[in-house]
Amino acid sequence: MTTALLQNVWNGILAYDLTPDNKRWLAERLWQQAEEESKEDIKPYTMAELNARIDRAEASIAAGRVHSRDEISRMMNDFVAQYE
Repeated sequence: MTTALLQNVWNGILAYDLTPDNKRWLAERLWQQAEEESKEDIKPYTMAELNARIDRAEASIAAGRVHSRDEISRMMNDFVAQYE
């Protein structure tokens, strides 16, 4: 569904004179349904997929495409500092 269609749904909901309890009830039902649907989307990796990921990681290490713990820490601190 597009953002415009979702906005129309939202505006339709707002057209009703809902109490805070009504809004919470709707939110809880939507949240529960979304949680149930997202559980269905989660599929475990196959052994072939896991082995392929390990192979790619080992190839990256062998090619030197890695960062030290200190480099990662600095990068994370720099990232967090952008949003403070």
